[in-house]
Formats: sequence, C-alpha cells, structure tokens
Amino acid sequence: MGAAVGAWDLRADHSGVARGGRPWRRCAGPRDGTGGGEFRTRRRALRGRPGPGGVDSASMPARLAATVVVLRPAAGPSGVEVALVHRSPRLLFLGNFWAFPGGAAEAGEGAAEAAAREAREEVGLALDPGCLRPAGRWTTPAVSPAAYDAHFFLAAAPEGTELRVGDDEVDDVAWADPRSALGRWERDELLLAPPTRVSLEALARVPRRGALAPWLEAAAERVAAAHPPGGVDPGDVELAAGVWLCPVRTPTLPPATHTNCVLVSGASELVVIDPASPYADEQARLDELLDRHRAAGRRVREVLLTHHHPDHCGGAARLASRLGVPVAAHRRTRERLAGRGLRVDRCVDDGEVLALSGGPGAPERRLRAVLCEGHADGHLAFHEERSGILVAGDMIAGVGTIVIDPPEGKLGLYLESLARLRALPSPLLVPSHGPPLGDPRGALTALIEHRRMRERKVLAALGPEPLPVEALLPVAYDDKPPEVWPLAARAAQAHLEKLAAEGRAVHEDGRWRRP
Repeated sequence: MGAAVGAWDLRADHSGVARGGRPWRRCAGPRDGTGGGEFRTRRRALRGRPGPGGVDSASMPARLAATVVVLRPAAGPSGVEVALVHRSPRLLFLGNFWAFPGGAAEAGEGAAEAAAREAREEVGLALDPGCLRPAGRWTTPAVSPAAYDAHFFLAAAPEGTELRVGDDEVDDVAWADPRSALGRWERDELLLAPPTRVSLEALARVPRRGALAPWLEAAAERVAAAHPPGGVDPGDVELAAGVWLCPVRTPTLPPATHTNCVLVSGASELVVIDPASPYADEQARLDELLDRHRAAGRRVREVLLTHHHPDHCGGAARLASRLGVPVAAHRRTRERLAGRGLRVDRCVDDGEVLALSGGPGAPERRLRAVLCEGHADGHLAFHEERSGILVAGDMIAGVGTIVIDPPEGKLGLYLESLARLRALPSPLLVPSHGPPLGDPRGALTALIEHRRMRERKVLAALGPEPLPVEALLPVAYDDKPPEVWPLAARAAQAHLEKLAAEGRAVHEDGRWRRP
C-alpha cells in the first residue's frame, strides 16, 4: 500500500511551483487516485474534469459528512503533528488542497462512525468512534458541486501506527506540525482547505506541553470555537494568504447561480475583482466583508472587471461609489460599458502588473493582467504571480459551460486564449462560476479537447448541400438533449464561422455546406 515514512518534500505537482524545504514527515503511496478529504464524495460526477452541465450547491439539501483531525505527540513548535491528506488535483472540489481525512457518511452511519471509517480508508488508521472528540461543524460553500454538513472530530493516533495512502481520491499523506503547515501556506508553498487552515490555526495557538489527552480536550473546544457559528459557511474563504473567494448570487446562466468575486490584498491595500451582484442583500454582505478588511487596516484601492457581461459587473458602480474608488478594466470593456451607466476610470493593458505591497504576515501580491478574448471583447484574466493563482473569469467554468456567442464570440480566438492561460504556471484556477480547479493545465487542456471534438462533429454534419444551422444539430449535438439545442445553435454558429475562416466551410444565404 505505501512506502516507508521519509522526509516530506514539496513537489511541483502539488503546488504548481517547485519549492524547497523538508519540514514534514510523509508516507508515499499510490498516485493514481483522484483525491480525498473534507467534504469528499464518491459520486463519479466529482471525479472528472469540469464541463457542460452540473449545478452548484446553493439550493441542495446538505448531506451528513465527517472529518477527523488525527494528532500524535511530536517535538516541533506545536508539540503535536496532525495527519493531512493531499487531494488529487483532478478532483472537482478542493482538488490540489491539503486537508484532514474525511468524507460523506454512508447509509446508517452517524458522524463519528463515518469519521472513523474515513480515517481507515484514507490513511490506514484504526480509530474507535467512541473515542472521537466533537470539534465543530462546517458546511460547504454555495459554489461547491455538492452540499455537505461536515462534523469535525479530534482523535489521538494509535501508538505505533503510520499513515498509508489507502483511498483512490488521495495521492499523498503526511504528518505535519500545525505551525509549520501554516507557515508553508503563508509562503505559498501549498494550498490548505479553508476549514483545515482555520482548524490548524486554532491548534497552533496553544502548543502542547504536557500529556496529550487533556490537551486534546481543550484543543477540540478551540477548534469548534474557531468554526463559523452553527457551522454555516461564512460566504467568503481565504484560498491563499491575502486571496479571498466570495461567491455572490447573480442573474447568471443556469445551472450556475453565483459569480465568484475575488479579493486580493497586500498589507494595506486590496483590489476587488468582479463585484458582480445587483442584489441588495448580496451587496450588503460584500460591504460587511470589506468593512472588516478596512478595520484590519486594508483599504480598497480599486475595482477590477474581467469583462462587461452583467453577471460580472452588476454591483461595480455602486461599490465604487460607496468606497470612492476607481473602476479599472480593459479599454474594450470600457467601450462596451459606456452606454450602460458604468464608467471605467482606468484602462488595464495586457501584461500590466498591479502590485500590492506586503508587510508583516502579509506577502506581496502581484496581479498580471492577461488579455483573453473570444468569449467577450476585452476579457481579462488575472494571474497572481507569487502564488500562481489564476483568476480566469469566464474563460472556463467549474459549473455549467462557457457560451461562445457570435458575433462577439469568436471560437478561434477563444481557443488561442485558453492555450495562453494553459501556459501559465498555476496550482489553482478560480473560474467565475463554480469551485476553484486544482489542475488548471489539465482542466484547460480538457476544455480545448472538448471544443475540438465538437468542431469535428460540426464538420461531419456538413454536406455538399447548404443547410441551416438547426439542421446540423441532430448530428453535431447528438450527445445532447433537444432541449439545449437552441443554445447549441449559437455554439455551432461559432464553430461554423471558425471553419469558414479556415476555408473548411462555406456560408451561403444563412446556410452552410462543405467547400
């Protein structure tokens, strides 16, 4: 099942950028799985690449889940080490994050029984459910592909046992000192699932100095107190130090219901990317979050827009007015918004770097603008160069699909833009809709391949006689139900225009044929 425990070494396939240092002890194991950890699901839908279809969890009933924080005495700065699992980058939810062992409860299981089973399956530890100490709850955020109510437990590791990779959704396991793990997170050397990070912070506040058992009792109370009240997701999570994800409800295309607003901050300034919601309650929630940042000494410098579509800029004018800050976007976005009552005060050029100075406990952040057209004129992505986190806007979706709608939508340009994003080193891609993606290169490659596959089907549907787009759909979209064909017709039009530009299709009076 696994090799002997050795010095833990961060590799590029975990972080997107190879880094040095060996502060952890790890146990290697099979690396062909697809992840595991908090809120893990066995549903095959969460094991593949993002693509058309899927829903977010905003309106789903939450399923019982359990997470177990397994600790053992150690000589490090925290006095303990905690068992962590690395979720395969290919997982749709929390892929490429380190987390505690855990997952969904099976039929007839209580939370403690589920936690013990998950520890056995994922890391090979045998725990007595009756000895697990309750340590809080945390529900999944609105952008998650499934809804879970995860109950947390603390447990002492059985003496003389070691970790083994035992689950097909986990590709690595490690013992980690809480303070050391948090330090590596602050240095952008790894990704920590937000509930894991908050729990590690609670554990690190009071190092163990005496016997483990009494310390565990107090530690479980500290972890529970650090979780959100009632376990309800707070609505914003810190993906990396100074990088927050705040999904807001928007009038976007189904199956998505939210747009991801992203905050990036240095020591004293932050930028807000796509404050998208036109709804007063969502705007008030974002106001409250930004007020907390201001109270902590971080003021908003400006509002950034990825592009002009309403589900990305619906709250931008109001927020900029409230804070007295400028709105910045590409010049073609400014042109598109000129007649819609939203003034763009500053134009952002392709390749421009927005630097946010760091300070004690706050790393410098550098956002490089990347022009990625094809879906929308003037569309910008933002690549945070220190962490590698890529805010991709509407270039790819974690839920649903991206519509390329002519005449603004240009499929050839869109594919070129995807290839440009794929070349960027990144451990995590934040789409505008759905959860962050832990395998950016793989996800972008899969999307490019999907579009190429559809192009071949559109080409195969063409014959010597000219046909309207609608007549091509039964062949080009034979894998999709007829209900989606009206939307598919717009996508097919984009494919046909690309083929025509390449000399592989001919347009005659609203009809299409082979050359």
